Amino acid sequence: MWGETFDDFENEECEMAVAKQNLMCEPARADFTFSKLPLGIQPVDFMKTHFAETAAKSMQFRKGTTTLAFVYEPATPNDKGGIIVAVDSRASSGEYISSKSVMKILDIGDRMVATMAGGAADCQFWTRIVAKYCTLYELREKTSITVSAASKYFANVLYGYRGKGLSVGSMVAGYDKKGPQIFKVDSEGDRCQLKVCSVGSGSLNAYGILDNHYKPQMTDDEARKLGLRAIMHATYRDSGSGGVCNLCHITPTEKIRLPPMDVSKLWYEFADELGRDITYNPVE
Repeated sequence: MWGETFDDFENEECEMAVAKQNLMCEPARADFTFSKLPLGIQPVDFMKTHFAETAAKSMQFRKGTTTLAFVYEPATPNDKGGIIVAVDSRASSGEYISSKSVMKILDIGDRMVATMAGGAADCQFWTRIVAKYCTLYELREKTSITVSAASKYFANVLYGYRGKGLSVGSMVAGYDKKGPQIFKVDSEGDRCQLKVCSVGSGSLNAYGILDNHYKPQMTDDEARKLGLRAIMHATYRDSGSGGVCNLCHITPTEKIRLPPMDVSKLWYEFADELGRDITYNPVE
């Protein structure tokens, strides 16, 4: 630069050399390290005390959830039809509630989702693997993958790890050129196509509502209310389910995610709709 001498350039070069040397050196380690568990707790003894089957007050790796999906046709020209996917949001481990706001509807494509029931880490990890495969397929083939192909790949991946301790119970639901489709996939590699499906510890309660109120043709409002009603009843009769109800509506043209609904509020809304009292008041 103007006004600088050769000595100034030499000083800048020396400073740059010192800076590079400092950056290339290995950073000094902190004196504080976690070499062992706090307070001298032994990992093996801790696991036996809190997670063993014979522990008095154990926190078992037991899962609980309720997920459902069903296909319906539009009842009127103003309805869209498609697939309703409804889930709860509780993550539990036995009697311990680890989270109340888990999103159990995971995106796979523009008009395809997968639900998670079982181990949260297993479901999230393997669903991301399937989503990556679907994205690469679309980039390579210049077309969207079908729901059948995505669920088949999911089942094949899980079948390769059969007996390794995975805990996955998922539904792959979406809309493709063949129409709306739902496939149930589990960690044993089983795969089957269904029109009405529910997975999780509260699935029997959800099936009770679906078997009584499901119709092949419904309005969009009726279908969404049916999904909310089934999840609400399951959360009140299954200790592993709870939180809020997340609902996704997959139509032939789009994927609509509705705002989460608190199941406590849904209980009072449906009770008022039926004209049923929450508590019993004896007549004097």
